[in-house]
Formats: sequence, C-alpha cells, structure tokens
Amino acid sequence: MTPTYTISVDTGGTFTDLVLADQDQIIGLFKSSTTPEDLFVGITGAIEKAADHVGLTIADLLAATKVFVYSTTRSTNAILTGNVAKTAFVTTRGNRDILLYREGGKDQPHNLALPFKTPYVPRRLCFEITERVLADGSVAVELDEAAARATLERIGELEVEAIGVCLLWSILNPEHELRIGELIEEILPGVEYSLSHQVNRIVREYRRASSTVIDASIKPLMRDHLNDLESRLRGLGFNGDPLMVTHVSGGVMRTEQMCERPIQTVDSGPALAPVAGVVYAEAEPDAKAPDVLVVDTGGTSFDVSIAHEGTILYTREKWLGPKWYGHMTGLPAVDTQSLGAGGGSIAKVDAGGLLHVGPESAGADPGPVGYGKGGTEPTVTDAALVLGYIDPNNFLGGAMTLDLEAARAAMLEKVGEPLGLSAEGAAEAILRVASESMRGFITDMTVAQGRDPRQCMMIAGGGAAGLNIVRIARDLGVKQIIIPKLAAGLSATGGQFSDISATFSVGQYANSAAFDYEKVNATLTELKTALTDFLDHVDQPGERKMRFVCEARYDQQIWEIDVDLGEGRMFESEDDVAWLMERFDEAHLNLFAVNQPGFPIEIVTWRGEGRIIRPKPALTSVDAGDGGAEVAAVAEAEVSTRTGWFGGEPMDTAVHRVEDMSALTRIEGPAIIEEPTTTIVLDPGSVAQVRSTHYLVEIAGADDAVVTAGTVGAEA
Repeated sequence: MTPTYTISVDTGGTFTDLVLADQDQIIGLFKSSTTPEDLFVGITGAIEKAADHVGLTIADLLAATKVFVYSTTRSTNAILTGNVAKTAFVTTRGNRDILLYREGGKDQPHNLALPFKTPYVPRRLCFEITERVLADGSVAVELDEAAARATLERIGELEVEAIGVCLLWSILNPEHELRIGELIEEILPGVEYSLSHQVNRIVREYRRASSTVIDASIKPLMRDHLNDLESRLRGLGFNGDPLMVTHVSGGVMRTEQMCERPIQTVDSGPALAPVAGVVYAEAEPDAKAPDVLVVDTGGTSFDVSIAHEGTILYTREKWLGPKWYGHMTGLPAVDTQSLGAGGGSIAKVDAGGLLHVGPESAGADPGPVGYGKGGTEPTVTDAALVLGYIDPNNFLGGAMTLDLEAARAAMLEKVGEPLGLSAEGAAEAILRVASESMRGFITDMTVAQGRDPRQCMMIAGGGAAGLNIVRIARDLGVKQIIIPKLAAGLSATGGQFSDISATFSVGQYANSAAFDYEKVNATLTELKTALTDFLDHVDQPGERKMRFVCEARYDQQIWEIDVDLGEGRMFESEDDVAWLMERFDEAHLNLFAVNQPGFPIEIVTWRGEGRIIRPKPALTSVDAGDGGAEVAAVAEAEVSTRTGWFGGEPMDTAVHRVEDMSALTRIEGPAIIEEPTTTIVLDPGSVAQVRSTHYLVEIAGADDAVVTAGTVGAEA
C-alpha cells in the first residue's frame, strides 16, 4: 500500500527547499536552485528529487500527497522591488497624506539633509472622498456618491490596476467602505480592491491604510501566482486537499482564502523557522534555557526570532525595508527580524580600505564564485570554501562540484590584495565581519526586548548557518546550540508542523478606570463568531482551538504590548478587570523588567486566533545516525582530516560525514560535520553530541563572553 505524504515547500532567494513526510515521520529534505523567472521550475526540481528518493514518479508522489504546504517570498520581493500593481489609495477627505507621513519616525531626527520618505502609493494616485464617520460609529457626513463615482472614473482613466480603500473609523461602521466597494465593481469591473475594515481592523490609521494598499497592490500578482501554482500542481497529478499557503502568523491558509488576503503571505517564509525551532527545542532532553533564539541563515538573509518557554513571540512592528523609511504591514506576525547577510553575501573593499560584507547578495544566479556560474564577486560561501570548511567535491551531498581555485583567485583579487592579506586571511576577514554583523544584530534584538542572550539556547537553521554559528554563539555567551540535520530547510520543516489558522482583530478602545463592559463583551462575541465561522468552514481533521489577545498599555503610554487572554472570558465585574490588569502587569514586567501594579491600563485592539491542530509527523529522518545516549568511541578509519583555518591558523581538522556516523555520539572541535545539505564547523573548544534528529553543540568559554547593551566581549 502506498503511504500518504505531506509536502512542504519554501522558495528562498537562492534555493527551493522541500521537506517530505509520510503519515509517520519526516523522510528528508530535498533542494533545488530557485528559478526567479518561473518559480514552478525550481519547485518541480525539488519534487523530482523527492520522488526519486522514495522510488516514485512525480505523478505518483503527488497523487499520494494529501497536503501540500507552500511558502514563498514572491510577494515580499515584489514589494521591495516595486513590481506590484499600479495602485490607487482612497480615503476620507483631509487625510490624503496618511501614507506620506507614516508615523512620523526618523532615525536621524536632526539630519535635515535626509530625503523625505517615498510613500507606498504616489501622491498623484491618492484620492479623497467626501464622507465622515465619527469615533462612536455615527455618520457625521454622508457619502457623496456622485463625487465618489467621479473619483473612480478618474482612477479608471489613469489605468489603475488595484485600489486600497481606508476611511476613518470604518472599523466601527464600514457602511461607506462597503458602498465604495460596490461602486468599484460597478464602474471598474475587474480592478482588484481591498477595504481596510476587512484587511486589518485596528485603530492606528497609518498601519491600517498601509496594510490595505499593500494587500491591494499584490492581489493581481498573488492571485495569478497561487492559482497558476495550484493548476500546474494538479496538472502533474496532485489531487489532495486544497493547496495550503503559509502566512505571517506561522500558520497556513487555503489558497482561495490567501488570494483574498495576500498580504498574509508577506514575509511569511521566516515565520515558519521558529515553528520548527520550538519543535527541535522540545525534542532535546538536555536543553537548559527557557528562551530559544532561532536563527535562519540562507543565501541572502539572516533571520532571527525568539520563543519564550515554547511560545513564539508576535509583533505588529513589521517593516518592509528600513524602519521608518520602509512600509509597515501592521498585521500581527511572528516577530522575526532580518539582516541582509547570508551565504551569498558579497564582500567588497571600499575606497577607504574598509571591508563590507552584504547586504548585496550573489543569489542563486550567478551565485558565489565557487559555483562556477559566472559569479565574480567573493561571498561568505567562497570564504568558507577557501578556509577548508567546505569540501568542493562534496557540496550538497556531492550533487554540485565547487571551483576552489576560482574562489581563491577572486578572494585574492577583490579582498586580499587591497587589504594586503593572503587568500586565507581575506577569507577569515570576510567570515569575521559577517559573524560580527550577525552577533551585533542578535544582541540588539535581544537586549531591546529585555532578554539576555546568555540565558538563551540557539536553534541554528539555514544552509549557511553551520559555517559560523559556533563563533557567533561564543561571542554572545550562548552555551548550547541545536543544529537540526535538516537545518538547510528549517522553514520548510516548519511547514510540516504548522497548523491551519486565522487571526481576526477588532479595534475597540477600553480603559480599566471606566471599563465599558457592554462594548468589550460585544467585541469579544464578534470575534468568537468570526472564529467559529472560520473553524466550521475548514474541512480538515484536527482539534479546534481559540485563543484571545488584547493589545494594551499603561494609561498615557504610546505603544501597546500583547496580553494573552487564554481561551477567552467575558467581562462581567471588577474582578474580571482586575484579572486583566494583573495579566498586563506580568507581561509588562517580563518584557521591560518594570511595571506599575494598580495603574490604569488602556486596551486598543482585541484579537482572536482560531487554530486547527493538524496531525504531525515524528521529527525523525530516515538517514539519521543512531544518536544513542551513550558516548561511543570513534574508529580512526571512519574519520578523515583536512586543513581548516581557525583564528588565522591552519589546523588538522577531523571531517565527519553523515554516512559514517552510525556509531558517533560525541565530536570534539576542531572538526567539520558534512551533512548532504549543510556543513557544520566546530571551532576548537566546542563539542557536538549526535542525536537522531539534530546535533547538540556545547561551547566551552561561552561563560566568559561579556554582554552589555550593544557590545559583546571578544571571542574566548
């Protein structure tokens, strides 16, 4: 009997990762180069490798696949490069410049030479409509339909492809937005549009407007892309459940739902890495830290997220591009932050003789110099190759041969000669600069959230993570690292453990000093109704769960924090309000190490999440070693050596290949572990314990790292 399969795919900037699982366990990770001109080609390549592995044709594998989970950077890349639909913005008269002013932030407030920020929608495509709804939901000025029709006709003359509509206080009374939607369908049939009260029902005006126009601008692109993907998959034989697409909250939604809310796909790929990270942390019996740092190092980016006691942290502060100068999605999303650094990051020496690594990346095409595809600029991967960390004849399990001499030549020409260094010296400098950037990025993120990285353990994923994660962890003071055997596909692995979920928000102000029980309970009832409707309409097996959160702050504070309300409760008395205040005080203390018990709080937004817990495979890989708990001796015949450079010095370095590791349980650095899809470099002083699903790396000297607000001590 042919088993049933689950496929999860993550299309990154360099590689397309596919994780295959049957009904019992994860089978393996399969990679193919991403093909930007047609992403389906890269996806098909990965499917073909998975089918070969289990002895099936592509058609037979897809026919036996019941769930297909897809994660893509298509929408994110389109926004960052400006390749989105020509979009108009329609808002209440007097508020045309919401997108221009954003939230008023500026990282250099006294630098008057900085150019003004470019709005997501050009001002010439921003239009005002005569209407006005007040903060209590009452209508002060009726919608001027004649003027609205004239505005939409003008928008049509400008050949606009999408429209974002965000009217004041439509979150309390959406009557005018709904009518404008009807007029768009009547006057401009075929033009995509998004209404703010349907996209993001929050109080903050810029965030609601930004999320609405972003959603509208990518609707044509993502609707075509997702429908085309599902059609082509079904053409190859997929006949399982509807295609599932990952969203920013770390869950999945059906294709037709995602086509209606494509903004949920923006930056959704990194959201899956912490999902997998939590699973791996729970699988490690010797884990000693309550907080988990999940890092995902790909070819173009370095993504970092935090989980506290098994709970993934969320944020609404999601910027596409630089903070204040980029554009905000405004949706509750897994709190991942990205640095433009990865295996493909290009190294350059500027006119002043300073070495820079990234954010420019060689990507998949042409890729690093060592790939032999025409790349001429040395990258982090080239540096690891020159330092002896990567075997040029065993890259990606031998599927690809690298050109070591070309990498050395480029290293000398572009970095070594300008800095007066040898090829190995230049490679060490590149890796050190990249590592320091990543270390500083993690420090800033953790300290800003009131967390000490020395009290965290680290989950390291991504194809390039193993190259420098030990030196990064040592400088941070992190004592334990888990490196999954499927590290190169951490996000795709997360797709196997993600649940079907949806989040609904309602902006409803409340103050604990004068709590409006009727309005709050009506809001919670509305959320419960929406969640129940969502859960009832998903024809999938799994336990149904609801969870509620409010976004609150102390009276007169500016920004809110999340307060977990559990499975929800109605507010009937002062005791219920006191309970809410206590929950807020605890959350504030945990985040900022200070609170003000008894001080009034304000609640701005209420959220509800509906989740269907999908059946999950066991976290095992059929190719894993035995990973027994007892320490076993390593036979000399099983280990080869080659020269690796550490701290500027050549060292005889043991090389362990996964196919020779059936008896290995302990590996001491300096050493290199070669997995089919990643390479793990163990610096001197580090020890790796082999598990069936991952490696537990413990670092000597990590206790000596000194962490301050923004600086970390030198490598021990």
